[in-house]
Amino acid sequence: MRFHYLIFFLFSVSVFSQIKMNNLFSDNMVLQRNSNVNIWGKSNPNQKVTVYSSWNNKSVKTKSNINGEWILKIQTNDYNGPHKLIISTNNDLVEINNILLGEVWFASGQSNMEMPLDGFFGEPIYGSQDIIGKSINSNIRLLTVERNYSATPVANFEGKWQESRPVSSRYFSAVAYSFAKYIHESLRVPVGIISSAWGGTPAEAWAKKSFLDKEFKPGIIRNNSIEKFEEYNPGYLFNAMLKPLIPFTVRGGIWYQGENNRERAKHYSKLMQVMVESWRSEWGQGDFPFYFVQIAPFRYDGPNESSSAELRDSQLDAMKNIKNSGMVSTVDIGDLNSIHPPEKIKVGNRLAYWALNKTYGFKSITPSGPIPNSAKVDGSQVVVNFDYVNNGLYNFNGPLNDFEIAGDDGIFYSANAKIYLKSIILESSNVKNPKEVRYGWKNYFEASLFNIEGLPASSFYIKELVK
Repeated sequence: MRFHYLIFFLFSVSVFSQIKMNNLFSDNMVLQRNSNVNIWGKSNPNQKVTVYSSWNNKSVKTKSNINGEWILKIQTNDYNGPHKLIISTNNDLVEINNILLGEVWFASGQSNMEMPLDGFFGEPIYGSQDIIGKSINSNIRLLTVERNYSATPVANFEGKWQESRPVSSRYFSAVAYSFAKYIHESLRVPVGIISSAWGGTPAEAWAKKSFLDKEFKPGIIRNNSIEKFEEYNPGYLFNAMLKPLIPFTVRGGIWYQGENNRERAKHYSKLMQVMVESWRSEWGQGDFPFYFVQIAPFRYDGPNESSSAELRDSQLDAMKNIKNSGMVSTVDIGDLNSIHPPEKIKVGNRLAYWALNKTYGFKSITPSGPIPNSAKVDGSQVVVNFDYVNNGLYNFNGPLNDFEIAGDDGIFYSANAKIYLKSIILESSNVKNPKEVRYGWKNYFEASLFNIEGLPASSFYIKELVK
C-alpha cells in the first residue's frame, strides 16, 4: 500500500509541477556579482516560494500572486562559483546548477551584431579561427535569444546558456563574444553575454512602442519595409526579444545597428535616445551603461553619396545626448564591397575599451578616437579641436584626406589639413570666409586621422564655427 502511495505521490508531483522559470534561469547562467539580483518565475497562485542560494547558504521566501507570478531579490557577492539555486514550493522543486557570479551584459542590434564568429557565407571574420580555437573557457557564458516578434509583450524566449567552447562560440555574435572575452581577460572575473539581435531590422522595432508614440508625431515612426515584414513594426522586437530579459540584473548593454535606418537619418539620434530611455525605464536600473558602434563606410547608394555619413553624424549626436554612453568609430575598417566589415573582433575590443574606462574605472585606457568639440575661425583657416587626444593626433595612412570647407555660398571645397598639437588646421584657397567644415562626408572613405592610440576620428560636420 505504501509503495502504491509513493508512486501516486511522485506521479502527482510530476504531473502537477508548477514552478516555471524564465530561460534566463538555467544551468550555466551568470548572475551579476555584488548586486541585489532579481529572480522570478511562476508557480501555483498564492503559493509560498523559497529560493536557496549556495553562495549565501541561506534561503529567501516570497509568495506568488493570484496569477502564480512571483519575484524576489537575492544578494550576490564576488565569489565566482560554481554555485546553485534551488527554487521550491510545497509540491515542487527546481535546481539550477553551474552558476557563476560575474559581469552580465546584453548585446543587441541588426546583422553586424548578429554576425557570428563563423562569419556569413562569403563574408569572413578576420582572426576568428584563433578566437574559436582558443575558446574553451568555462568563465565565459553565452546565451543567444532566438528570433521572434510580437505585437504584445511576451514572458519568455527560446535559448539557453552555454559555456564557451568552439562548438558554441563559433555560432555566437563575433562582436559580443570579443567584447565578453576582453572584459573577462581584463577583470579576471566570469562574464555572461546575452545576444539578442536580428539582421536587417530597424531601431524602432527594438524600442518600446509607447515611448515612440509619446515622443514622435503620428506617422513618423512606422514600418518602412516594402514587404511590411512584421518584425519591422515599432516595438515588435522589444516585446519578444528584450522584454523577456527584463528585469534580469545586468551591468549594461552594447548595440550595433543603423544600416536599416540610413535613409531616415534625421530621426535617428532622437530615436536612439528614446529607445535607450525605454530600455532603462523598463529595466529599472537607472542609467546603465550603453555603448554602441557607429556604422562603417560602405558603398550603399554610391561611394561618393552621403546618406551613411548623415547616419554616422546622427549617431555621433546620439552619443552626446545619451547619458552614460559611448560610441565606437569604425571609419577605418569599412569595406567598399561588404556591408558586413570583417574586423568584428576589433569592434568588440573597442566596445570593451569604453566599458573598461567608463564603467570599470580603467582611466589608463583611451576609449575613443578623436571627437571634435569645437571649430574656430582664424582668418581663412579653421582650427578644429578634439577630445580623446591627450597624446596627440596622427595620420597613420599618409596625408590627411577627406576634409572640406564651405564659405558663404555653401559649396564645399577640398581642404588642406595639418596637425598642430591636439588640433588640426584646415584651409582652402577657394574659401576666404569659412562657414562650415566636414570630414569623411561620404558613404565610403578611408580614414586618415587617428589619435596616438590608433583609434580613428569619427566623420563629422560642423556648421557652427566660432570666430
